[in-house]
Amino acid sequence: MRRPTVILALLASGALFGACGRSNPTAVSTVTVQATTSGPHTGTQAAPPTAPGGGSSAKTQALAFARVVNLTSADVPGFKPSTEHHSETGTEKRRQRELQSCTGTGLEAGESIAQESSPDFKLERGILDLSVNSEVSVARTPALAAKELATIRSSHFRACLTRYLNLLFGEQDRPGTTVGPISIVQGTPPAPGASGSFGWRITATITTRGVKLPFYQDMLGFVYGSAEISLVSSGALRPFPATVEQQLFSLLLERAKTHSRQ
Repeated sequence: MRRPTVILALLASGALFGACGRSNPTAVSTVTVQATTSGPHTGTQAAPPTAPGGGSSAKTQALAFARVVNLTSADVPGFKPSTEHHSETGTEKRRQRELQSCTGTGLEAGESIAQESSPDFKLERGILDLSVNSEVSVARTPALAAKELATIRSSHFRACLTRYLNLLFGEQDRPGTTVGPISIVQGTPPAPGASGSFGWRITATITTRGVKLPFYQDMLGFVYGSAEISLVSSGALRPFPATVEQQLFSLLLERAKTHSRQ
């Protein structure tokens, strides 16, 4: 699965759908969370392969790299791994095919060696709902990883994605609940030493039973060699804490540098 397709799955995941189902807001206390500042995981160093070919040994190596870079419970104290699972509907699958047609992305065998995600870590207090997870994908070559990064950063991809999300969430069958226009703001977060990076903030307003609930989802990512690494965080009522998001992003980058060969 090519990286843009992976992003579609992340953005259409249960975060926004879960927020749509919440109502009866209560008073929310201030939430303070801190990311651990420890270094990379200990253990055998794993590096994503960058040479073409990549048999079972390359895949094993890539999966080991993904597991040593991805977030764990120790990185997000106070958060708990989510057991929720969002099953795609027929409408969602159809819209994803339309999006792939719009962006020119799709399933292309052989371009990715392996990909693996962390659990979705959640923290809930009343109506306040925060979640964060990471994903590591290893492309067959650094050139392929750079090509996919360029696609993700293009204005055409953002326009297609904005249209897709507005159509998708406008079609959800949730009586009494509507999702307002969705906007995407793009940026380039600092990622020293990486081949390139990207950042998105997706915002929407969910109205349920006359109560308006702002929703925010951030995706930060970077390419390091043949590795493509992303951090996805979301928040209902308020954005995911920026300082924690920055710490986690830096932690993923540091782990990639430590365990990767260009």
